[in-house]
Amino acid sequence: MRQIEMWGDDGDTTSWLKVTVPFLLCGLFLAVVWFFLPAEQWLLLVGMMVAYIVPPLGRETIIPVCILCGIPWWLAAFALAFLDFAGGLFMAWNFPLVLRIPYIGPWVSRLTEAGRTFLDRRPWLERLYFVGLIAFVALPFDGSGSIVGSVVGRMLGMTKTEVISCIAIGGFIGSFAIALGIDYVVNLIPPGAGFWVSLAVFLLIGAALLVTYRSYSRRAETGA
Repeated sequence: MRQIEMWGDDGDTTSWLKVTVPFLLCGLFLAVVWFFLPAEQWLLLVGMMVAYIVPPLGRETIIPVCILCGIPWWLAAFALAFLDFAGGLFMAWNFPLVLRIPYIGPWVSRLTEAGRTFLDRRPWLERLYFVGLIAFVALPFDGSGSIVGSVVGRMLGMTKTEVISCIAIGGFIGSFAIALGIDYVVNLIPPGAGFWVSLAVFLLIGAALLVTYRSYSRRAETGA
């Protein structure tokens, strides 16, 4: 295992710029989107972005809802990929500060302490290193995302730039792959089917994928 880079532990003080830039980027993104979406869809997108930050909802849930509600598939995908980038940026720049935030800090500390066990169960992450972290962020694993991805990258001894790059690339691939797949399925549903029929189709597909993934995870852990 590579030597862990101590993010911010070398006396580097967290500046207000590092804290505010990720939030300013998100605000700028939403301000630009405001000019291209109706007010109702803009508010829905903001709500979906907030829901994406709060577990347990992931991009595999948020993107279908956005598309069913009329938000363009590419915008829904880009919004979540952008959130992953902003979250990775905040974590990389402010890791010591995050550890001091009530509720969030203890949770991240537990993730860091459990990092070795996590990597032991997924040895391919350590072997593949850069590509492995991209795959971890892109694929819908339990707990994957910018926050956990940042912790895993730290445990792998990756630099801040490497982790941010992996999270940005993985978030882009994962979000656009799901959005393209959902958009393809939407085009297969007859136009007169209605919202609830479309939602039922997506729920069935999601349930089938979830069962398949859970089954694969159990087999992988049993064989480890």
